[in-house]
Amino acid sequence: MSKLVLGLIGTSGFAGIGAIVAYKSELLTSTKNKEIPTVRETLTEEGYELVSTDDQFKAFFTEFKADQGFMEEVNKHKKDGDNLSSNDEQGRDALKALCASYLDSKNNLKNAIKWCVLRIQDKPLSNSKSWKNIATDDTDKDAWKTAFDNAKEGMRKNSITGIESNTNSDAGYSILKNWCSENKKLPINNENQSLQSNVISWCAS
Repeated sequence: MSKLVLGLIGTSGFAGIGAIVAYKSELLTSTKNKEIPTVRETLTEEGYELVSTDDQFKAFFTEFKADQGFMEEVNKHKKDGDNLSSNDEQGRDALKALCASYLDSKNNLKNAIKWCVLRIQDKPLSNSKSWKNIATDDTDKDAWKTAFDNAKEGMRKNSITGIESNTNSDAGYSILKNWCSENKKLPINNENQSLQSNVISWCAS
């Protein structure tokens, strides 16, 4: 409790009580008058990179169109006569409009991060690198065992769950494969800078 409030509590009678009420009222008014940033301003401040090109919007629409919640949102911005589920170009344009509406708002941050910002896997890789294939089965086991041998020390230093000094490639390759699958999908932002470096180092070749 502030010294001002403590002093006011010591004031006798209703005058003291009234002063406390006035003080609290002033604090509430100050909070209400504080300008709330737009979603675009928040994302920019935190280092997110926005989906911006037609190819990116189309790729995002194609990826997310199986998500019912996504389609409910993007359909709010389709043009008359459009059938987004069967036309990715129309879906691209609707997603572009949806993201623009999110960015100009002050209360759609969560969805904007889900559907309107680039993830680590969307960032072009330099030096002729490409993302390692992540198969749903073990057909890529040997490639990931080699990748684990190269990444093991870095993973151990970064305290990746399941990785110890005695973890061999037979046990570690699936840990790396799952880690890459999950972390590639995280958004690019200031908080994830060091993580992004590890994802590129361990999950691309």
